[in-house]
Amino acid sequence: MKNRQLFSLFLTYLKIGTFTIGGGYAMLALVQREVVDKNGWLDEKEFLNMMALAQAAPGLIAVNSAIFIGHRLAGWRGVAACVMGAVLPSVLIVMGIAMFLVQYKSLPAVEAVFRWVRPAVVALIVATVVKLAKHIW
Repeated sequence: MKNRQLFSLFLTYLKIGTFTIGGGYAMLALVQREVVDKNGWLDEKEFLNMMALAQAAPGLIAVNSAIFIGHRLAGWRGVAACVMGAVLPSVLIVMGIAMFLVQYKSLPAVEAVFRWVRPAVVALIVATVVKLAKHIW
């Protein structure tokens, strides 16, 4: 696989890692849209099989799916590209939040943001389950 294609894998998982809050199940909808609908790297059945494998294997679902797709499309270089793309946003965001929270965790605005994030993650999970359930029955 050429460097351009590896970069595409990296950017795809960077987008997935950046724009999903809550990880794992919350990112299934975006993974499906990017991997199946937009890029056509997997079909619906392969996607469902990959997600079953990602859930059954030890570790994070996002990283497991990145490993599966990266290896399937580009071998170990693809694994590195996908996994780095998937985890880099989280690492940077957690570091930034940790530095911020140390100083401002008791502010009402900060507490309000965290109260809003919880229901948003639940909504993302429910939407994904409903979408995937349509293909099972």
